[in-house]
Amino acid sequence: MTRKEFLGGIACGAAGVALAAPNAAGESRRQLSSAPAGDFDVVVIGGSCTGVFAAIRAAEAGCKVALVEMAGGFGGTATQGLVPIWHSLYSTDGKTKIIKGLTDDMEQELVRRGEARMERPDNFARGAVINVAGLQILLDECVMRQKGITPFLHTRLAAVECDRPGHITAAIIADKAGLRRITGKFFIDASGDADLCRFAGLPTWKLPKDMMQAHTLCAILSGYDAIRAKYPKFSFGEIMKPEYGAGLKHMFGWGADVIGAKGLFFHAYTRVADCDPSIPEDLTRIEIEGRSQLRRIVDAVNRNFPMPAGEGLSIVALAAHAGLRDSCHVDSLYRTTTDDILYGRHFDDVIARGSYRVDIHEGAGITFKYLDGHFERTYSDEKGHHYETGRWREKADDMPTWYEVPYRSIVPKGSENVLAPGRILDCERDAYGACRVMVNCNQMGEAAGRAAANALAKGLPAAKAMVPVPFEG
Repeated sequence: MTRKEFLGGIACGAAGVALAAPNAAGESRRQLSSAPAGDFDVVVIGGSCTGVFAAIRAAEAGCKVALVEMAGGFGGTATQGLVPIWHSLYSTDGKTKIIKGLTDDMEQELVRRGEARMERPDNFARGAVINVAGLQILLDECVMRQKGITPFLHTRLAAVECDRPGHITAAIIADKAGLRRITGKFFIDASGDADLCRFAGLPTWKLPKDMMQAHTLCAILSGYDAIRAKYPKFSFGEIMKPEYGAGLKHMFGWGADVIGAKGLFFHAYTRVADCDPSIPEDLTRIEIEGRSQLRRIVDAVNRNFPMPAGEGLSIVALAAHAGLRDSCHVDSLYRTTTDDILYGRHFDDVIARGSYRVDIHEGAGITFKYLDGHFERTYSDEKGHHYETGRWREKADDMPTWYEVPYRSIVPKGSENVLAPGRILDCERDAYGACRVMVNCNQMGEAAGRAAANALAKGLPAAKAMVPVPFEG
């Protein structure tokens, strides 16, 4: 049997399958079968905050939930990727709190524990700085408090079973026990790459690789403050210039202090472009190239800004996986447009609000578009580094201070019992630059969990199961 035939057999509903590898004596070395791993009301694939929040909301409504995550902890890019910033829960002018829910609850609890710091409400690009280890432990606690959630860590989706188009009946998972079968009534794809939807044959789409947002391997560094104190000219933006020899094509990045660890610095200056994370070879390249870039940046700093032995820039921790900004999207009932975001259009089926700017990470630059009508662009080419600013829209009296994401954008076309929240939502390229950030994806996860429970309680298809979001502020 070929690998294609094997996976095809699972996807079309095989109850069990065996992989046999004969040894020299002609005996089978190992037997793997899709043995039962449990029967659930809701199966969530992906344990980022999007997936965890979906699982919590479904469990709160009385559902029995499976939460499947390929890493050893929950939180996705926020924890495994080391990214310590959640964007503001307020409108761009800081006057209206537009987001409540689990994101707000998490921030308040982390502040209480001394593991987060709130920024000014009108700092829409940086609402809270968090200790990512503290967040990971808090997510564990929240999952385990919900008796209806069964977590599956170190577990990857291998295939799905469908009894008809758009209706999934089981997820085949791969873990230490081999291939196992999780049955469910409703499924939520929080994989980040539309793995569940793609395996189920639901419609998806991608941009060409050279149009996808670039990816970043993050790290925690020591020695940054000491170098800044000795060399006032030093910055990571400076070190990316060709004359310092890091050998990179871009200069934009960002960083933050590490809450609870004085002297450590979060670093997000690597950038790997022209890669699609849903392609295995590209995903491998992102991780290895990201670490290579980080090594070059650190070496360039220590070469050009020398410090006494043991006091230079050092890599303390590497992200468990790269921060993946873009890959595969679901083809949903509605594609959120760039104008929907930039003009702050409102929807009857709103499930998420946001104030973060349109943020497009290109291979050698970055473009920001703001709700107040201005833009900034930084990029590099063979002539050097460039910065541009201007207006994409003339000033008006009705400039929006937040935007909304509709439920329809997370409902795949043809889906009966599948929702697709998070960065796989259906939206145009520029719109995606705003929608993809964590506080927005978190809200989509909550909405998906509520909708899944509502669908099961009332016998509704995914398209009609939305539960109004209790926005406050």
